[in-house]
Amino acid sequence: MENFIEFAGKRSIPDGENFIVALGVFDGVHLGHQLIIRQASARAAASGAKVLALSFHPHPRQLLTPDQAPELLITRSRRVELLGAAGADVCGFINFTRSVAGWEPEDFLEKLRDVSGLRISGICVGKQWRFGRQGRGSREVLAAFCQKNRWSFDAVEELTVDGVTVSSSAIRTAVAEGRLEYARAMLGRDAELAGVVVPGHQIAGKQLAAPTANLQLEAGVLVPDGVYCGIAEVDGREYKAVLNIGFAPTFGGDPRRIEVHLLDFSGEIYSHPLRVSLCRFLREERKFSSPEELKKQIFQDIVDAGRFCRLQKK
Repeated sequence: MENFIEFAGKRSIPDGENFIVALGVFDGVHLGHQLIIRQASARAAASGAKVLALSFHPHPRQLLTPDQAPELLITRSRRVELLGAAGADVCGFINFTRSVAGWEPEDFLEKLRDVSGLRISGICVGKQWRFGRQGRGSREVLAAFCQKNRWSFDAVEELTVDGVTVSSSAIRTAVAEGRLEYARAMLGRDAELAGVVVPGHQIAGKQLAAPTANLQLEAGVLVPDGVYCGIAEVDGREYKAVLNIGFAPTFGGDPRRIEVHLLDFSGEIYSHPLRVSLCRFLREERKFSSPEELKKQIFQDIVDAGRFCRLQKK
């Protein structure tokens, strides 16, 4: 079916390859998602196949219940990057439309089987994954379809952390509540904020000697207001960073914004993509008696960021 699947970074899939297809939304590519990819990789290695990670775009709930749509944990490009790091040879996105949403589970699987040039030899999903019209598709439906088509089938057990199933929704809740260590335990890495650098008021650079990049958020769940340290990545390089999320009360208050100060950085990055991993909460945002007092605190925040954060890319 034309435009049913868009392959990331590729116009088409390699000819002559068999694929184990890992199916899921994969927002966040958390430890449970990574387990699915690893199982698909093990199955592929045993059969001489490759792994195709198939996600959905847009997120199904963005289309079906837009007023209840979740905040995406990561951008689409980051999803591709992390799925590849987990073991996927090729990543693709099912173009999720109202037509696709209305397909019965068997219709969906038949459309997938009949994609031109795609040779499937197996499917791997999370054990509780649902698909098809009104979520009628289950692992039992998948198992029967795979058996009929002589495909392998794996339904991977869900992971739990402290008795809670690892899921994108559980991670969103943890981040929104500021429980970064708990989110890290489910993600296998720090929670992230990602977006584009936009112009700000330039107060931090002029009065505080700590210029900031104002982040226009595209993906990620906002933590509670306050000051955090993290690792910022821009133009392929990493920098230790201090983030302020809030209203700048010392300067009279502003609309809520995300300000990121990159340590040991100088340059112009307006309109550049910026991603920040949230390492640690440092302190609450508060109103200082003067810009000079705030400046002293920012210096301490920078010292703390240097102590608590570790760069991954050398």
